Amino acid sequence: MSGTVGLAEREQQRRTMVLCLLVLAAALPWQVRWGVIPDTSWAITMCERMLAGMRLYVDLFEVNPPFTPWMFLPAVALAHTLGLSPEVVIHVYVYAICLLGLGFAALIVRMAGFAEKRALFSMLPLFLALLVIFPGNAFSEREHLGVALLLPLLVMMAWRAAPTGGRAPSLLVAVLAGVCGSVLVLVKPYYALVVLAPALYVAWRRRSVWMLFAIEYWVIGLVCIAYLVAVLYFYPQFLEIIYPVLADTYMRLRVLQAVLLKYGPAYLVALYMLRFLRPGLALSPLVTVFVLASLASTVPLVYQAKGWPYHAFPALSLMAAALLLRATQLDPTGQSPSGMAMGTAHKLLLAITIAANAIPFLPTQKPDAGLVATINDAVEHPTVALIGSDIAAGHPLTRMVGGSWISIYCSDWLGTFATYFSQVEARNGNQAGAERYTQIANRYIDGKLAELETAKPSLIVVQKGDTLWTARLFGRSEIVRFMQDYHQIAEDDAVKVLLRNGAGALP
Repeated sequence: MSGTVGLAEREQQRRTMVLCLLVLAAALPWQVRWGVIPDTSWAITMCERMLAGMRLYVDLFEVNPPFTPWMFLPAVALAHTLGLSPEVVIHVYVYAICLLGLGFAALIVRMAGFAEKRALFSMLPLFLALLVIFPGNAFSEREHLGVALLLPLLVMMAWRAAPTGGRAPSLLVAVLAGVCGSVLVLVKPYYALVVLAPALYVAWRRRSVWMLFAIEYWVIGLVCIAYLVAVLYFYPQFLEIIYPVLADTYMRLRVLQAVLLKYGPAYLVALYMLRFLRPGLALSPLVTVFVLASLASTVPLVYQAKGWPYHAFPALSLMAAALLLRATQLDPTGQSPSGMAMGTAHKLLLAITIAANAIPFLPTQKPDAGLVATINDAVEHPTVALIGSDIAAGHPLTRMVGGSWISIYCSDWLGTFATYFSQVEARNGNQAGAERYTQIANRYIDGKLAELETAKPSLIVVQKGDTLWTARLFGRSEIVRFMQDYHQIAEDDAVKVLLRNGAGALP
């Protein structure tokens, strides 16, 4: 009898692994919809410049702390060493991180001996889909990689909250889980809350404040301290020069109402589904840890209030994972409620709820293939400049046409934000503040004009929707005169592309 059970279990494991391979196979063509997303494309360009000897925050103006380029630098360096496309290597790198995070989490589930471990193993393809299909336009974002590596830590927290059979995590497992969990905190310090909230729950459930001093938290703290020291030593310009500019412009712009309307309804439905899936059954420690991590992730989302989908990815993906965990949860006797598996209607509602939370990740900023073809027909390996505040207007378009980006900025966000806040302060009657922002915009325009005149780019991409900035920029006669040497060769809904006369085909 035991041999039959063992054979059936091995067969189930094989089926699960085959389904995981099918999910990975499906993810490859699925990601073609988005290509390499704008932020990652700019990160690749930034890493290539750093490898060429340019200095971050001196020769490159980046809005994120140095951990962002550090995350992608190994993959870009490897691509150049092997003579491969950085875009291809980055995608392989991201898949590897997702598999590492999920695989380590599954190993901890097995070591912990959770009652649901067999059901959880059979659900591995769905958890994998949350990492490689669910992200959509957030695929390869910093938050995406951070969440993938957070999974082992969250599972181990659930193990700490409800140890089974006297088992406890080994020192090595705790250290490795702490290292993995530190990545999300290094991405943005706000995400320390995602570690703190479930850690407090573990301490409460175990009725011991000493649980807050577990080795994994010490590891996270030491990694973060080492990172801070490295930033202060290698990149003092970030805190001394870049951060004050960001706090005065980039971080000040918030669209809280839009964020709540965009993500709130589907997220609240997901919260309700936690109860609906297993009525009358208390949340298990494993489910609770993921729910608390998700709820904690909403704090950075609301605080940043930019509305970009990848800011919502930790909250939405962790809640989706919590729903899958809830679907596998057993009652204290080791059985599902009423001794029955979840019904078809419940499964359908679960799928609809997760799909509704995935909607924000569906839009794509990938340039139109016709636009790229027209540019390639007109000019080879162009130098490229952008007039516009949206990073997506210039990236990944520049790399898709084999171009070279001329600017130290990813876009004109600084000039646009300064122009906007000068108008805001003027409307509020703060003339001194309005003048200060006007001076910031003027200095940026002076620098941009010098950059354009020095590089004389083959192509200038103009963001069509950024009328505030284009009106401000073209209010300068020097810019108007410079642009007279360009003619339009292509256009789509988002951008117009101008070619310098004599740089390619005749107008």
